[in-house]
Amino acid sequence: MLSSSSLRQGSFYDPEFICEQLIPEDSFYRQFKEKVGRLITDRVFESMYCTDNGRPPISPALLAKATILQFHRNLSDREMERACAYDIEIKFALGLRLDERPFDHSSLGDFRKRLLEHEQEKAVFDKLLDKLVKAGLIGRNEIQRIDATHVIADIALPTMTVLVKKGVRNMLIPLKKKHPEIYQSLGKNISIEEYDHRRVDHEVDGRLDMEAKEKKLVEVVQDAKTVLRRVESIKGDKTLSQQVEMLKRILREHVTEAGNGEPREKVRKEKPADLIVSPVDPDARFGAKSKTKKFHGYKANITETVKSRFITSVQATPGNRRDGSMTVESVAEQRKHRLAPLKLIGDTAYSDGGYRKALKEHGTELVAPMRITNNITRAVFPKSMFDYNQRKNTLTCPAGVTIKQSFHDYNKDIRMFHFPLTKCGPCEHLSQCTNAREKRRVVGIGPAHQELREAEIYNKTDQFKQDMKLRPGIEGKLSEMKRYHGLRRARYRGLRKVSLQCYFTAVAVNLKRWIKLEMEKLKARPDPAPT
Repeated sequence: MLSSSSLRQGSFYDPEFICEQLIPEDSFYRQFKEKVGRLITDRVFESMYCTDNGRPPISPALLAKATILQFHRNLSDREMERACAYDIEIKFALGLRLDERPFDHSSLGDFRKRLLEHEQEKAVFDKLLDKLVKAGLIGRNEIQRIDATHVIADIALPTMTVLVKKGVRNMLIPLKKKHPEIYQSLGKNISIEEYDHRRVDHEVDGRLDMEAKEKKLVEVVQDAKTVLRRVESIKGDKTLSQQVEMLKRILREHVTEAGNGEPREKVRKEKPADLIVSPVDPDARFGAKSKTKKFHGYKANITETVKSRFITSVQATPGNRRDGSMTVESVAEQRKHRLAPLKLIGDTAYSDGGYRKALKEHGTELVAPMRITNNITRAVFPKSMFDYNQRKNTLTCPAGVTIKQSFHDYNKDIRMFHFPLTKCGPCEHLSQCTNAREKRRVVGIGPAHQELREAEIYNKTDQFKQDMKLRPGIEGKLSEMKRYHGLRRARYRGLRKVSLQCYFTAVAVNLKRWIKLEMEKLKARPDPAPT
């Protein structure tokens, strides 16, 4: 009698026939085929393709599933092409015949480009998250935790001279293609060969010759200004205009004039906080995870459920953004999945009163240690010792002195209360209350004052200590994404492309977790009774 696998056989190259015994039931790739094959279909991507112009030559669902496996294995596009051609587990998971070579590596890049063009880079992540919620694997009010990790940009940090040279080269490329007459005329004023791609990273001979370096910087800055003057009359070229603005910004942020009128590089404290790291990746920024741990690139902001350990939100930001900057957005975007965590647990970076107030409106309590924003005021009476009456707009100090609001700082949206010298001067608590030179206390009351006072009280309870024991688990998730799935370094350049990387990395990690939980359920089932 023919086996069921033989009955299904279409040809000897059918993976169902060959791999039936090779791929065990508890294999990740068998589970991937069964679960993701039904979840990710061409219909998910139908808005990306023209409905009246035939089918795309390669199934977008196949490319999406291949991209998930690519991030699961941490493979490059070429490595993934080879895996689809020769790796039997990959072939089985994707439903490919053994003799099939489904696509060229460039198709993966084209698929990502199309995702970005149609703003569908998050589609697969959302689809999987919806499935996990509907299956009951993620509780709708489950406690979550939040943290951020740095992602190093896919660039080499250039010196000041190379940075300007790259800016000039990026202008010369569109000039040569669309305005050849201006490009040729520039050869009379600058050395065009100096900005060839083979020489643009070359600075000077001799790394320690500082005088030669300074002279070279003067030359390239003068070349940059020459090119900028020559393109002023060109209108309507969007690509060129973008490169013009990029070069102008580089010069504005990094270069100033010395006493003799020659250009020189600004010292670090003279440069703006949001300066461009490289024209190759204009969205990358300098960032710091601590005083000693600095980097150039991006941050990935992650929220994860505490019990089920699924990622519910992932947000990419430039490296100079604060860790807590995406706190509210991370919870707000979960509402379309009908998720509303009762608590969100984070470290000190997430303790801002504004975050607490905004999340409270979403029905989520933010749990985080309080931050001491000013070390100068560490030894003085905290605001919690002052009684604020919001209805009467008055503030009473620990000594019982009550005053009305002095003025409103509209830039910071803070109510300022200045206690009078006549009361503070003779007060016996003055040395404990303030160390200000004017010998009187000034207190600012922000819009989230009530939330901060409630947090101070809560943070003294045993429940807060129990909550904070749940936070460190997210470090393991971030480590998994970086060590095994390539999130340590950006694969692509630009914030939106790095966001796409973050989404697919989260999909790969969530899928692993889902399959692991399903396998645990299968192992926990009792063996069928013998007949």
